[in-house]
Amino acid sequence: MNADDRSTSPYAVFTLLDLELPALAPVKDALRQARQDDALTELHRYLTSRSTPGWRTENSRKQQLIDYVQRYCADELKAVMKTAGEVVKQTFLFRFPWDMERSRIPVTFEEDIYWGYVPDKDVEWAYMLNRHRYWVALGQAYAITGNEEYARTFCCQLEAWMDRNPVPDMPTNDTLTWRTIEAGLRCANWIKALSYIQDSPLLTPTLLAKVMISLHEHGEYLALSFTGWKNISNWGVLETCGLFQTALYFPEFSRAKIWRRLGEERLGETARIQVMADGIHWEQSPTYHHEVLVCLLDCIRLARMNGLELQDELQQKVHQMAVASLYWAKPNHRQPMLGDSDDSDVRSILTYAGWLFQDSELRFGGYDHMDYDNAWLFGMNGVEGYEKLIAEDPPYLSRSFTHSGHYVMRTGWDEQDLYLYFHCGPLGGGHGHADLLHFDLYAFGRDILTDLGRYNYSDHTPLRKALKESAAHNTTTVDGIGFTEITDTWSFSQIAKPTGSKWISNPDFDYVEGSHDGYHHLDDPVHLLRRIIFIKPYYWLLVDSFSCRQEHTFSQHFHFAPGAVQMEDKTFICRTKNEQEANLCIIPANVKGLQGKIDDGVISREYNLLEPNQQAVYSRTGKGTVSMMQMLYPQPSGEPFCPLVEQVPIYRHTGEPVDAVQAEACRISFPERNEEHIIVISHEVPSSHLDSYVVEGVQIFGEVVLIVFANGQKKVTVIR
Repeated sequence: MNADDRSTSPYAVFTLLDLELPALAPVKDALRQARQDDALTELHRYLTSRSTPGWRTENSRKQQLIDYVQRYCADELKAVMKTAGEVVKQTFLFRFPWDMERSRIPVTFEEDIYWGYVPDKDVEWAYMLNRHRYWVALGQAYAITGNEEYARTFCCQLEAWMDRNPVPDMPTNDTLTWRTIEAGLRCANWIKALSYIQDSPLLTPTLLAKVMISLHEHGEYLALSFTGWKNISNWGVLETCGLFQTALYFPEFSRAKIWRRLGEERLGETARIQVMADGIHWEQSPTYHHEVLVCLLDCIRLARMNGLELQDELQQKVHQMAVASLYWAKPNHRQPMLGDSDDSDVRSILTYAGWLFQDSELRFGGYDHMDYDNAWLFGMNGVEGYEKLIAEDPPYLSRSFTHSGHYVMRTGWDEQDLYLYFHCGPLGGGHGHADLLHFDLYAFGRDILTDLGRYNYSDHTPLRKALKESAAHNTTTVDGIGFTEITDTWSFSQIAKPTGSKWISNPDFDYVEGSHDGYHHLDDPVHLLRRIIFIKPYYWLLVDSFSCRQEHTFSQHFHFAPGAVQMEDKTFICRTKNEQEANLCIIPANVKGLQGKIDDGVISREYNLLEPNQQAVYSRTGKGTVSMMQMLYPQPSGEPFCPLVEQVPIYRHTGEPVDAVQAEACRISFPERNEEHIIVISHEVPSSHLDSYVVEGVQIFGEVVLIVFANGQKKVTVIR
């Protein structure tokens, strides 16, 4: 017999159970009398009727739950039913919002499913196929309709997978079907699917025994596979979540207590090591931050259902992660596409965390009504309780996460509010991109400046590597060289590190600055500094300065969400041209020696999805201290006005002119408001009385100073 076609005797399940449990007495009695088939029947009867928390849909309120998702979750329900119908026909398309690697083209198997199939050289497709998330859709379709075709498909595909994919003798990641991350995710998905389908007569005693044997193999495989690397990788959490769930859902396994203890220990360690002090996962990818967060939420929920409380430190870390997600989210409720991340809505996760922790602020960031997935998790009691949990505005608008290097500026929590996200943190491992000093900008209901996403994880296309490069982010480069060198999909050689940041926030303005060492290794080292000043609630001033001895060319990159972009020839003012939507003007303060252009590009807002976009590139060549200062002015739909921006001279208080290498100032005029702003930027930290400057008749002292003339009055604010 071919090893890939072998099957395990269902009677082996009895060797895996703690037959001294009183509930398994009928099974033990049948075995004592050598009635093995009867023992399988008794085990099946017990497993499908037991009251293990979460093991079955609450039958007394099942129809209410179905009515609820049909009323409030029609789009999600449609996607689930569509997926279930496709899987019945052996067609696979990975479309769910938190599928880690979504696909665009459906694949149909006319004969047996080939579990090692790799389309278009992308092995991630095979990994997704072997995670079996789509079987949860089959289970829910069965629970909703009672159509045995869904149960038949699940049972046949599940048995075929078990027969053709025996567990390896030792844990290995050199496989398409038994990497440890797939094993962990598979456990959770099998258990969910079984909980919906267990009443079907097609889930026979023999098949259920085989499933139990395979889940036990998964448990042992995961128990043995853990290494120090797993403590620092999201894999460790995703695997341990599967092990912990298996232990709690099947306490009848004699190894269950050991797995549970291992799970508790590993969950505590991975959370302690992986989650930084500000609540953000160290791998610097919102997608993987949220994958880890959901797994940890699952474990906390399941532990509580079983009368357990995981470590306080762990639960506090998970709560911190959810709070970070709340502030990370853009006004449209979507995460930034930092690192290997997609344009995903985070409300389902905040709904989950808000209800689990009974947190009104997280509830604020969630859905108005409990969403589809959470309704299935918590049932009608959760749905009704969530309605009663009062949402409260978060206490802050702008927020810094200094340990991980993330900063968020916003004017409010409405979808029309202004938002800027800035990154000055460590790379974050293989899922990180060369995105130091990158920022996203959202305004008046629209993404405007954005990360370009990840596309896919395959090295066979140069686009994967290109989207990780420095120039693919809203940051700066020197001489066309990236500050972090990308080797391939997961590897780097020269890695830039942040060298410092500053954050100041108050009701009138936000200020952030950051720098890195990405060009310190050059023969002529270049030191750079990015400063962003948010004058609320109107605009941002972006100031990039570079210090060196020899001549270099410095560039700023601005990547736009899909839509038309234009740049004026002489003024180099760059404008988006979105009809009936928000727009952005990028207005240089000084065009002398400045070059500007618009290039075509691509953006990937979902895995395997590409759309055309455009980017603006500004460049200046020089040596010593060279700077580029741009006003970023968002416009609501239909507003044609754009302020006037010009450079103004600076003098010392003794009357001598100040060189631009020391300080610069720009005037921003708003004629329709009869208001004028002057922002002064010192490139050298003021350190003596000679550094007290005069601008437009106003004497100042400070590194960053705002002067406002309005209604015949002047107001001077030292920002830094």
